[in-house]
Amino acid sequence: MSVWTRFVSFFGVKATAAMDRLEDPRETLELAYRKQLDAVADARRGVADVLTSEKRLELEAESLRATGDRFARSAAEAASAGDDAAARRALEREAIAATQRERLETEVVQVRAQRVALESLAERMQQRADMFRTEKLALGARYAAARATTRAGENVTGLSSGMEDVAAMVERAQEKAREAQARAAALMQLAGSDASASNVRVDEARIEARLRALKDGASDENRLPRGAE
Repeated sequence: MSVWTRFVSFFGVKATAAMDRLEDPRETLELAYRKQLDAVADARRGVADVLTSEKRLELEAESLRATGDRFARSAAEAASAGDDAAARRALEREAIAATQRERLETEVVQVRAQRVALESLAERMQQRADMFRTEKLALGARYAAARATTRAGENVTGLSSGMEDVAAMVERAQEKAREAQARAAALMQLAGSDASASNVRVDEARIEARLRALKDGASDENRLPRGAE
């Protein structure tokens, strides 16, 4: 399982509240990335150190080659002059220089192989660091998006819970409004009933007045003589 898969499977199912209690994975990934870069830089410094040693050995081997060539010329000159002892000493010095040079050349080959291997290792480490950087950026973006989405969801959930309270308040207000409307309607009806009652009393008074008038008229007719008719 890759680093990416492990991190995604671990953090993909966490809510914001749970993730907040953990170390920010982006900081952890950044630290791991920096450590990889430090390792790459250390490997490259090792390459530079080995290359320096390699070049030093090569220069020393070249110096021994030049020394051997000089002794070889000295031996030839001594032999031409008939000085066999000097020629023999020069040849011995040439052989020693050649042995040292061969030893150093062998060491150069080995050190060069180590340098090439270290360069290859440093390159692979750099490639892994580059891949890790891509995964770090992708996971960081995904983590930020997950946090934002979860926060938005939590806000919606909290708003929904609050809306339940608001709905209850609205329902109570509507009930109060209905009660007030019912009370107002009852009062209006009662006021209408009182007005009707007053109108009835006025009508009754008018009727009583007319009744008295009729009675008075009838009394007058009864008092008239029959001849007057």
